[in-house]
Amino acid sequence: MVTLEIANEIRKKQENPLIGEWRMHAALLQEGIKASPRTCGRIMAKNRALYGWGKPKGPAKPKKEMPFKATRRHEYWSIDIRYIEHHQLPKIKGPVYAISILENFSRMLLASAISERQDTSAYLRVLAQALRNYGAPEAIVTDSGGVFYSKRAMAIYEALDIRKERIDPRQSWQNYIEAHFGIMRLLADCYLNKASTLYDMNKAHRKFIRDYNCQIHFAHRERNDNHHSPQDVLRGVLARTLPAPTLARIFFATEFTRHLDRSGYIRFRRWRFYAEAGLAKRDVQVSIYTSTLKIEYQETELAFYTMEWEDNKRIKEVKNPRLIETGYRSPQLTLWTLGPDEWLLFLKLPDYAARKKPQRKPDVIQLPLPDLDENQRQQVSS
Repeated sequence: MVTLEIANEIRKKQENPLIGEWRMHAALLQEGIKASPRTCGRIMAKNRALYGWGKPKGPAKPKKEMPFKATRRHEYWSIDIRYIEHHQLPKIKGPVYAISILENFSRMLLASAISERQDTSAYLRVLAQALRNYGAPEAIVTDSGGVFYSKRAMAIYEALDIRKERIDPRQSWQNYIEAHFGIMRLLADCYLNKASTLYDMNKAHRKFIRDYNCQIHFAHRERNDNHHSPQDVLRGVLARTLPAPTLARIFFATEFTRHLDRSGYIRFRRWRFYAEAGLAKRDVQVSIYTSTLKIEYQETELAFYTMEWEDNKRIKEVKNPRLIETGYRSPQLTLWTLGPDEWLLFLKLPDYAARKKPQRKPDVIQLPLPDLDENQRQQVSS
């Protein structure tokens, strides 16, 4: 209960205009007076209203200028990786990762993927998707993360003539993607953290991307052209577009199309690789970069394999198979479910048997002559 003595003590201590409700609570507690910070705050507000005291203002801070504020579309792309630690995926120990690419002018999310890893290959898959759909930006903005400065990534930036920019150490506010991750926490974390399978998490993530790009954005609230969502502001404008073969040559050494058999396997270089039984009898894309083989269907990743080459043509060994959980299901029900370690995901096929050279038969066959006795020979000669 607040007495007049307590209220008067608060009034006297408000002589210092910079003291707040918490410091007022601490000062009263030092004198043996118990009043919660909220109570102190209410009494202090009444005193300011009664005596005409203005609410104290802190020292003016100069507004920080955003170093990578875009003045045109695709001038800067901001990229970063966010940890999702409180998930419910039983097969994944540790966090999963959201790798995202944001266009600075429109704030549109160009590409984003949930990944079990945060390595260079995972990052480059998301970058390749953004480049394929929107072209190449003038510059890319990241922090000093190793995946953004790997030899592979730097070689790709150089090949595509993309300028690489880095924010200052411990200045995450310079990267627009950080503000986007705050929106992601509000809109998506509730559903991402409830997902029990990677497929459900990807489904929730795709919905978040659609909702975020279509909803009005705080940064565009004062626009006068009735374009207030990231998607409306970008208006489908593309950056410097690149032919698909050029991107394929830069990101992957080679790309192929293969046909899945009825069990969901492809045949490649005298090996069989499992992709997805739910896509049996369909064509899939096979991409190779150095020792990594990737199988995907319409931009949906299905499987990854690590290969060891014998002579840059023949595959000597395959290891580290990794299947990606998708929504594709086979119409044929199985008698029991096997884990990836309980059946063969890849299999070396026997070498082709050497062809036997066919023996050419003569066009004319000499029939054997009959044996003649002496009388018959004399008759023939005469």
